[in-house]
Amino acid sequence: MKNNKKLLGILITLIIALIISGCSIGDLHIYASSTSGIGNVFKIGPYSCSKKEFRVYLCNYKNLYGSFDDEAVLGDDNEKVIEDGLKSAVLEHLTKVYSLALYARDNDIELTTDEENNVKKAAEEYYDSLTSEDKSYMGVSESDIEKMYERYALAEKVYYTLMNSADEEVSEDEARVMEAEVIYVTNEADAAAVTNGLKNGASFTSLAQQYSKADSINDTFGRNKYPAEVDKVVFNMENGQVSNMISTPEGYYFFKCINKYNKELSEQNKANVISERKNSLVEDMVGKQQEKYYSHLSESTLENLVVNKNSEVKSDSFFQVLNKYVGFK
Repeated sequence: MKNNKKLLGILITLIIALIISGCSIGDLHIYASSTSGIGNVFKIGPYSCSKKEFRVYLCNYKNLYGSFDDEAVLGDDNEKVIEDGLKSAVLEHLTKVYSLALYARDNDIELTTDEENNVKKAAEEYYDSLTSEDKSYMGVSESDIEKMYERYALAEKVYYTLMNSADEEVSEDEARVMEAEVIYVTNEADAAAVTNGLKNGASFTSLAQQYSKADSINDTFGRNKYPAEVDKVVFNMENGQVSNMISTPEGYYFFKCINKYNKELSEQNKANVISERKNSLVEDMVGKQQEKYYSHLSESTLENLVVNKNSEVKSDSFFQVLNKYVGFK
């Protein structure tokens, strides 16, 4: 996958989003602090993430998503964006792993003897796959890898335990996908003009063409795409009905219902609803963990960590090897 321009483009987009979002990692809030301990990047509850573990993730992320030497895609500025973004992505990933592992500890969830043995086999295989340059950069021993795998396997076990506890019954109304014309404006003056136009008999489409800031006049959507204020109105509309102005924190909406129930797309959307429900369970758990624990970040330690650009530092199978031996569904 190295030098894959498409993947690099996607990665740059994801990384910029991470940087823009600041220091809020999922439902965890990272506090700059010196309490992470010497040689540690962050601390959450009683657990500390070492520079070794962070470098293992950095190395694998970098080699999975592309190299830094594709000049057709990367310049000096983008290289810095990618390096900072890789750190942000790893920080997000690891804080979630640690949060899930803490949940396992708090709820007496443990690996079985067979799972522990498989973790050891995975650690042995992965460590044996490392080049001398990999080992030099990461600074890890086989026992270090085994501890990282134990934590990751526990996190995965919690993740799938939560996923499998989700209710998979979805009502037609919850999964319903509708079709509508949309007008979206950002200021009161335009909202008033649209309101007056509708009252005076102007066509919805012409007003949308004149005023709407939405990407498209026509939209097909399910619940939760728009703000809650919108869902409350539009999913109670009948075919041909035009809504009044809907005020939301981000602006003003008007909808004309074209088809209140697209049967085919609604059936397809049930799988998305279930997936969102499952992901919400995990995010809720992380949020509850945040009520109990804080994550303290050593900014200086993170800043001084280097994404190694040596082509001989090539490990990219950290996650693949563990999944080979320990898989939860």
